[in-house]
Amino acid sequence: MRHLLTTLLATLLALVLTGCGYHFSGQASGDDIVLDSAHRKLCIRSVENPTLKPWLESLVRSRVRDEFTKRQIIEWASVKDATADMYIDVTSFTSNSSLKDSDDVTVKSSADINLTAKIVSRETGETLWSSGNVSASQTFTTARDAAERRVVDLALRRLADRLFEAY
Repeated sequence: MRHLLTTLLATLLALVLTGCGYHFSGQASGDDIVLDSAHRKLCIRSVENPTLKPWLESLVRSRVRDEFTKRQIIEWASVKDATADMYIDVTSFTSNSSLKDSDDVTVKSSADINLTAKIVSRETGETLWSSGNVSASQTFTTARDAAERRVVDLALRRLADRLFEAY
């Protein structure tokens, strides 16, 4: 009897969760994304980086690809094969050590980033999606470089959330 009750409750829970549109993280459906299916073969055409952090461009490129790939809707394509282009503009990026100990070792770091992105149709040149300003700011008790990378990850997750509107 107890096994039957457990099975019924598990089945009911599964039906309720699927009935309300719930899905596990990283398993977006095609209806969750703002882009139509004809424009999901993307290429990152540029990452504008006006900062003095030369590593930021490559980090943004790789983390955008990782974050969008996790959601299993976007297909990354070569410049030749893409149906739409993504343009990312890092408008500002700052980081500093806000607290150091007596040995001048950083105890607390902070990092802030602001960026925008847009996706443009390769065929028409029309802007299909624009993120608006996406920002992230965090204070960390880790090394400065770790704080910088974590705040970039946070901002890019927020960027992807805007494209995948059901999240």
